[in-house]
Amino acid sequence: HGPIFSSSQGPSYVVSFVHSLYVTARGVMHLYSLWAASNMDKIYIGPEGDYREAHLEVARTNILFVAYLFYDMIHILHQYPKLGGGDTMAHHMLFAFCSVINGTFGIMPFQFGWLIVGEMSTIFLNWRWFLLKSGRDSGVLLENVNTMFAASFFLTRIVMYTAGIVHLYVFSMSELKSLSSPEVSGVPLSALGITCGCMLLGWLLNLYWGSKILRKVARGRTNVTVKSTEPVAAKAGKKNRRSKRE
Repeated sequence: HGPIFSSSQGPSYVVSFVHSLYVTARGVMHLYSLWAASNMDKIYIGPEGDYREAHLEVARTNILFVAYLFYDMIHILHQYPKLGGGDTMAHHMLFAFCSVINGTFGIMPFQFGWLIVGEMSTIFLNWRWFLLKSGRDSGVLLENVNTMFAASFFLTRIVMYTAGIVHLYVFSMSELKSLSSPEVSGVPLSALGITCGCMLLGWLLNLYWGSKILRKVARGRTNVTVKSTEPVAAKAGKKNRRSKRE
């Protein structure tokens, strides 16, 4: 544990690990509690209704999430670029905008659920950092954590995110357009455009990150193949040399 807590980056990773565990669990709860809701109840937190308590739980998680984003951005800037580069800052700013707008006008509770569940991959990313800082930079455990990180990233940030985008912009478009009405949330069209645009940009950013992960996975498999064939090639070379001498 010494190298972890003695590192200047250690506290940030510890907070991120605890935060990702907690909000992922709450995200799953939000998805479950709003799964059977109507499309309107999925995108608007009304003053009353059957899903009032579920909506309030989303609002509580959103406050925690946006507070963490601002906290982490300060850490990133203070230690830039050790904790993340421009893409990480862009990700945080995009979703901070979304959180503030959505929390202010009470919109996108179900969408917040599938967005926040994406923090599941952060659990394994932090776990990987802990293993590397404690000297366990090889072995089965690290390989399993890397696999879980890649799998959880593609499940939540690619597959689930894409399904959520399709549900919002294809199957909930009429409800989405009604949000700006004074009888509903009264959210300004500019603010609604920002939060919708941020979600689309976040989706594109996840696709970019996903492509980088795929390339790393492909390189890793290539390295494993090369390493596994080297001993065979060496043995074959020795046999050939012996047969020539004979």
